[in-house]
Amino acid sequence: MADRITVEICMGTTCYVMGGAQLAGLADRLPEEWKGRVAVKGMRCSGACQQGDRLGRAPFVRVNGELIAQADEGKVLTAIRAALGE
Repeated sequence: MADRITVEICMGTTCYVMGGAQLAGLADRLPEEWKGRVAVKGMRCSGACQQGDRLGRAPFVRVNGELIAQADEGKVLTAIRAALGE
């Protein structure tokens, strides 16, 4: 369980177009009790999409360094919940 979770949303062109743009506002939609414990930020292209389908497909998000492919809000919130130990 981590005290502070870092969520990095890939803002490279492919990820942005494939759903990263919708994830960019995630910080505003976090449950109130998580807001002081979760830092959401954009990152430059993660390069994960350049690995072909080996790592999955865009958009990519990292939650405490763990890469999530085909990220959507549900997957990211599930990963945050797990990282918080809830």
